[in-house]
Amino acid sequence: MKTNSFTKLATLALTAIFAAGTALAADEEMMKKDHVMMKDGKMMVMKDGKSMMMKEEMMMKDGCKVMTDGTVMMKDTKKMMMKDGDMMTMDGKMMKKDHVMMKDGKMMVMKDGKSMMMKEEMIMKDGCKVMTDGTVIMKDGKKMMMKDGDMMTMDGKMMKSDMKEKK
Repeated sequence: MKTNSFTKLATLALTAIFAAGTALAADEEMMKKDHVMMKDGKMMVMKDGKSMMMKEEMMMKDGCKVMTDGTVMMKDTKKMMMKDGDMMTMDGKMMKKDHVMMKDGKMMVMKDGKSMMMKEEMIMKDGCKVMTDGTVIMKDGKKMMMKDGDMMTMDGKMMKSDMKEKK
């Protein structure tokens, strides 16, 4: 009986680890996709892993048009303005993922599409802690300092201002 219970427990643990790894990989892939992003009031393009300033308007696969100032013209002629941290994939999907971001030397929180100043330290889903001055204390105790333009999703994934994801 004990062997059977142990086998079930081991199988359950391995299944949970596999599921968590699959979700993590899917999230990382989403952040690596080619996209445009408003960063520090400037539109940036992430293409083939390289970040560059947006120099001309772009037509997305769904027919919406993104201008160099962050204005988005939807197919139905509605206009919207991208805010710092907003990302759009090349197929026209907005990725307004909740995150914290260092902007002009201040830590900002983007939650449900609204940006506000960070008022107290936050513990991310992966256990790392982000302080109001931009200090990040990882689960292993290592410290790092966020720089202007650096972002961290609520599950602890870091996107450095050079647009390369770090963990």
